[in-house]
Amino acid sequence: AEVKSRLPVLDVVGETVQLKKAGTTYKGLCPFHGEKTPSFIVTPGRESWHCFGCGEGGDIFSFVMRRDGVAFPEALRLLAARAGVEIDERTTREDARRKRLHEVVESAISFYHAVLTKSPTGERALAYLHDRGFSDETIEWANLGWAPPDWDALGRTLEKRRRMTMAEPVEVGLATPRKGGNGAYDRF
Repeated sequence: AEVKSRLPVLDVVGETVQLKKAGTTYKGLCPFHGEKTPSFIVTPGRESWHCFGCGEGGDIFSFVMRRDGVAFPEALRLLAARAGVEIDERTTREDARRKRLHEVVESAISFYHAVLTKSPTGERALAYLHDRGFSDETIEWANLGWAPPDWDALGRTLEKRRRMTMAEPVEVGLATPRKGGNGAYDRF
């Protein structure tokens, strides 16, 4: 937030794209695909950019990530240095930890969705959803899932297939530690 407040999107994008004012926005040729007429829009009021030609868009971080071919941490470092904002190592570790926990949640969503849509355990639940009028597209779009009856199926699967520890599902609230200390009970 500090970096974004110090670096207007118009300045960051304007280094790469020649922009012309068009009402409250600015237009230019997209740097990410070849085009002859401008479809690349920068909206200073929202601190965002969007290309109607290729569909790319975002903020200053996503622009630098796309332009320079770097991941978010590197884009953050580049922009923070330019803005004069100091990034400490603790913040970087916290960001990495948050990302890891986000991966745990995303993996759990994929696991439960696969149980519903691709395993015999979820067949009855899937049939119920179809009977209720849910289409396969809706089930896919909403990432609906089904929890198997095993007490530790999620934890075992994440540990085995995704190389996650049993403590990580506990940390994000998807499991509860066993009283004996060995393993965890899935909450679902």
